[in-house]
Amino acid sequence: MPRPDATDKLAATAPAQTNRLIVGGLVAILTLGAIFAAIFLGINNSSKNSSTPAASGAGSVATASTATPKGATEFGGPMVVNPDAPANVPVVDIFEDPQCPICAQFEQIYGPIVKGLVQTNGAKLVVHTMTFLDTNLKNDSSVRAANGAFCAADQGKFYEYMSQVYANQPAKEGTGYTDDQLAAFALKAGVADQQAWATCQATLKYKAHTLALETNTEKSGVTGTPTVKVAGQTIKLTGNATDITDAVKAATK
Repeated sequence: MPRPDATDKLAATAPAQTNRLIVGGLVAILTLGAIFAAIFLGINNSSKNSSTPAASGAGSVATASTATPKGATEFGGPMVVNPDAPANVPVVDIFEDPQCPICAQFEQIYGPIVKGLVQTNGAKLVVHTMTFLDTNLKNDSSVRAANGAFCAADQGKFYEYMSQVYANQPAKEGTGYTDDQLAAFALKAGVADQQAWATCQATLKYKAHTLALETNTEKSGVTGTPTVKVAGQTIKLTGNATDITDAVKAATK
């Protein structure tokens, strides 16, 4: 894995990017405590894993379903959080994996800014939920968490659910999420019909959609998380909360 250059001033403040070349499931990051006590380590540097996308998230429940969650652009497509945003505002694409520690840090720093853009329709938010860390960490938590979010999306709570996922990410990478934790996220996210969500989750209704989304995302050239694109251009994350708003402002027509 490429290591950040310590002499790079931006590397001292930017959250690192979890890439697909992870040896033994480790990611070159600092702990959250160290980050807030000192600096953010790293700079965007994505690499492609030799594993095939289909290997990602081999969950325990097999399904051939081509069901598409509400809000997704298509089967295997990303989630549009605010589809009613005006046509002339920039599109913000965010690529994250539920088990990515850097993504949790990203959400802490940039989450309020992104939420504000959604609430004001200052940008159209498109979320690409990736699951390659299931392969690297040898579990199925990314797929199960993504499926939980897509089940929540059917009740208009995708964004709220994913916020819970990152806010409650296990401290030790690879620990994964229990079924009870994922169910608790649905409750905290405000999913109204808990039984409908539970049925959707128990059958992993959107597993096929989740795996297709991972495959399609990799084919598009994105292999690391978090990755952010504004108006189609990948932006550099420096740890400054205005990184995204500045890019949106520059791209606003």
